[in-house]
Amino acid sequence: MKPIKLSIKLLILLLLSFAMIGTYVGSLISSQIVSKNTLEKNYLIENEFYAKKLADTTNMHFRDMFLNLSVEARDEDYKTLDLKYIHKELYDLLHSTTYFNSTWFVDRNGIVVATVPEIDVEGTKVNSTGARQALERKRHTISDPYIGINGKLVILISVPIFNDEGTYIGFIAGTINLNEENSIKAILGQHPKHESESYVYVVDSKGNIIFHPNVNRINDNVKDNKAVKELMKGNSGSQVIINSSGKKMLAGYATVNANGWGIVSQTSQEAVNEPTYELGKQISLYTIPFMFFVFVLTIFLLKKIVDPIRDLAIYAQQVTKNKPVPTEKIPEWYFEIRELKRTLLIAIDFYQKKLHSAESESKRDHLTGLYNRRALEKLALNKDSYSVILFDIDRFKLINDQYGHLKGDEVLKYISKMITGGTMIESDLCFRWGGEEFLIILPETDLVKALEIAERLRKTLETTNSPTGKPVTVSIGVGHLPESADNFSELLDLTDQALYRAKQEGRNKIFAARNH
Repeated sequence: MKPIKLSIKLLILLLLSFAMIGTYVGSLISSQIVSKNTLEKNYLIENEFYAKKLADTTNMHFRDMFLNLSVEARDEDYKTLDLKYIHKELYDLLHSTTYFNSTWFVDRNGIVVATVPEIDVEGTKVNSTGARQALERKRHTISDPYIGINGKLVILISVPIFNDEGTYIGFIAGTINLNEENSIKAILGQHPKHESESYVYVVDSKGNIIFHPNVNRINDNVKDNKAVKELMKGNSGSQVIINSSGKKMLAGYATVNANGWGIVSQTSQEAVNEPTYELGKQISLYTIPFMFFVFVLTIFLLKKIVDPIRDLAIYAQQVTKNKPVPTEKIPEWYFEIRELKRTLLIAIDFYQKKLHSAESESKRDHLTGLYNRRALEKLALNKDSYSVILFDIDRFKLINDQYGHLKGDEVLKYISKMITGGTMIESDLCFRWGGEEFLIILPETDLVKALEIAERLRKTLETTNSPTGKPVTVSIGVGHLPESADNFSELLDLTDQALYRAKQEGRNKIFAARNH
């Protein structure tokens, strides 16, 4: 097999040599024209492709922003209009991503309830373009660019908030300052690097520049530019244009469907002229070295073509053994190997996500969303000190008998929401232990503190109407490691005995686990 492979390479090299000798004279004459046309076409295709890719990326980015805001808008804190909690939510929203430069909550009358960072406008009526559009539309909105209260060009991304009765109560929004650092600027600021001038700029639906490497150009109107005219018609493509400085540019352009923006990626024609002239010199002055270089390069490329396929096959083999090699080691410089690699990685990623999703669902109780016993079995408790709260809904069978199992399920979900809402128990380790029994693990919490938390939970449930229209009570056992037991299994058993004692003593009580 090895000699055959070498023979094929030799045949290709011989054919290449004859082709180079036979076409040398013609290439010398036509090289500059062909090179110029080819490079110009390639730059146009590259810029159009990049503009479309950037437009798609921007569209997906706005979609993710809306998703982020929509999830936040469902938070109950906004419906309470409690400034303390709203400010915390806005703070978390702002600092959990790099999407926004500030976050706002404005009520239905246009009054600013809270902002992060605070800019002393709470309680005042906001009358900016973005706010008016959000209040008028009452739906997901990307505003037109406008000059904000900081005197800089901004856009407002907003999502409406409705109360449980469906009444509009205001909107939550994030601002993007087009002059400051944020994720949109990071995306739009990327461009393939060329030696000559290459850059990206963005216009709004009216032809105003909203992003440009030269910040002094922002807010200039360039609607007379040929590429911008096409963008304002909703078209995408590429063409040779003359920019505002009189330079001939190879421009590719695409529209951002989310908000009507247009993206222009362009390269100076000097990127074509300079290599074209240089190529003519090289062909004329260094013919033999050039041909030798091509010959050597061909050998190198033949190796580069074969090796990536072999690396990809090895990667596929390692995946089946659950020992994947880093994909960065697999070059992807030509179409076939790039598409094979992309397809393989997509397939692997798809099935890994499916597996992760299935595993995650198997650890959750489908009714309450809490962890189940299986999740606890896989949980590694490496802490030396923690408390557990084990509680049971008193006379839950009577609730099912009197109100029906659907209402009983609502009570279980009510209890689940009570202990995971962040206001009652500050712990992510909440489990539905079985039936109407729940378990909470409190890391780094001593027994005294755990008893206080349990009492607060018991008291809250005792005085709060459940979905049945009446309060429900719980019997609670509380234990601590190492104070109550030496290991988790023993701790759980002793805490269960404490819960049973609470039941025996008349229910709606709390007892601490005793180390016998």
